[in-house]
Amino acid sequence: MIPIKRNQKQKFLSLLKVVRIKLDEISLYYTERIKPLAKLIFKICGVFSLVTLTIELGFYYPDIWAPKIKVINQLLIYYLIIYELVSFILTRSTYQEFISTHKPETIIITLVLIQRIFEKKIISYFQYLNYGADQAVLSFLAITQLFLIFSHIISFLRSRRIYSTKKINPSFMFFLSFAGIITIGSVLLSLPKAQKLDLHFIDVLFTVISATCVTGLATIDIASSFTLTGQIIILALIQIGGLGLITLTTFFAIFLAGQASVNDKLMMKDILSEDALGRVRQLIGEIAIQTFVIEMLGAFFLFFSFPKNSDLKIEQKIFYSIFHSISAFCNAGFSLFSKNLGENFTYNDKPFLSIIMILILLGGIGFNVLSQLQGRFLSKSQTKIKLSVSTKLSVLTSFGLLVLGMLSYFILEQEYTLSSMRITDELFHSLFYSVTSRTAGFNTLDIGSMGNPMVFFSLLLMWVGASPNSTGGGIKTTTFAVAFLQIIDFVRGKPKLEVFHRTIADVSIFRASSTIVLSLFVIFAAIFSLLMVEKFSFLDICYEVVSAYGTVGLSRGITGMLTDSSKLTICVVMFMGRVGVLTTLIALLPKKELSGISYPKEYVIVG
Repeated sequence: MIPIKRNQKQKFLSLLKVVRIKLDEISLYYTERIKPLAKLIFKICGVFSLVTLTIELGFYYPDIWAPKIKVINQLLIYYLIIYELVSFILTRSTYQEFISTHKPETIIITLVLIQRIFEKKIISYFQYLNYGADQAVLSFLAITQLFLIFSHIISFLRSRRIYSTKKINPSFMFFLSFAGIITIGSVLLSLPKAQKLDLHFIDVLFTVISATCVTGLATIDIASSFTLTGQIIILALIQIGGLGLITLTTFFAIFLAGQASVNDKLMMKDILSEDALGRVRQLIGEIAIQTFVIEMLGAFFLFFSFPKNSDLKIEQKIFYSIFHSISAFCNAGFSLFSKNLGENFTYNDKPFLSIIMILILLGGIGFNVLSQLQGRFLSKSQTKIKLSVSTKLSVLTSFGLLVLGMLSYFILEQEYTLSSMRITDELFHSLFYSVTSRTAGFNTLDIGSMGNPMVFFSLLLMWVGASPNSTGGGIKTTTFAVAFLQIIDFVRGKPKLEVFHRTIADVSIFRASSTIVLSLFVIFAAIFSLLMVEKFSFLDICYEVVSAYGTVGLSRGITGMLTDSSKLTICVVMFMGRVGVLTTLIALLPKKELSGISYPKEYVIVG
């Protein structure tokens, strides 16, 4: 019996060896002969998938097209599954290595297979949401197609470098990424199915720039002007604009595509103002985790604190909660309520508004600050992270402006928007305005009814804005702090700026001064441009322009009544406020080569 068992085992091992040899031969033949063609077909399927998805989600088409689109979509999805499974089975590397370098494809195929298993339940859910039978099937396939398109994006990130191997100016890439997403967003938001009304292109462009630059100014009511598809596009633009397209693509390149070149990391090091190259990967991961965890928790708490008088269906409450959570954290200020938060919330809705304030503060304080504070106070490690000077300045300046804004609103608005309120409500709404005026743009009271003193003081709060590497705009808290402290030290006769036992680098002081001067130049130019063509009061125009530059989104009610030329001016101001005037100039102006010649020093009479 024993010899027979040994013979059987040897036969099995021999057979297994033969199978492995044959599988290697097939794998080699597939890799060299078939895979290039299969990959080409895969790319063509990606183009067809994008076209059919655009037609389905963006255009109204005859019902007779639905079965044909359904067949095409199913073929595309089946090819995706077959291509990925065959690539997995016939991989030249080990299965473990393949999965580790193809995490997105593994996740996508798993999700697609789960969809196929629960297809009937998902389609029935779409029918429950008042979709027709054919539309329910197409909606189900559309979700699967998004996975297919995402798979193509990951394939692109893996096969090509997003950035050239040559050194590219990070400021130029940052500038170009925002310009690119604005262009794509304008096309998507112009699709027929994205709009409830026939909108002028200037209003669509204004909305896209406002969403991408996380401003919140709007010439039209997004709730009544855009369909659910359009609102989802706006939400995506807010998310991309808040995080930055370069940050997102680098995140996918590093964590999903499994690789990123040194140039990618060097570029992100400059964009994120990070000193250590080795910290870039960790910081990008922390930014992504922080963002999605905070937004998810924000949506959860907003859902359960939603005003009872909202009269929204359960699925609407879910979407509204997600929308307002992302809009608040990204400091966008967009709301699906017709009058923002002003006429839709009573004084008893403080839990909902409090969550909005917390999200605004977390988004506006800066990702670097959140990361350091987390490592300092929440980490269980015995070695506590030392807070940088930038973090200390960001926190202290933000807190100081928050208190100053709250007290100013509470004192100056007693006879205006705060009249006939209880003291607790006065304090709460004063705090809310101080938080939102820094770059968020939500409002609970009528901004048009504010008194002139508070309107004028608001210009300072909006101009300073949020902290660096945050979702907000403005000149930034550290810029204001460095410039202010430099003046104090200069008056006191100090040759160098010293803060928290550290000497601030001259380049930081120069950058702060340049940012302030350039911001004032843009603001003054825009105000002058609007005064030439508009008949609104000077203070209202100033408020509008500074709100646009600080990506705040608050308005005295004149945004929708601006002429087309003024809307374009505000668009430019919003873009400059989000990207930064200095960043734009660095991106567009050619660099001058250093000659190495040093000239004699001479003092110029200034001041």
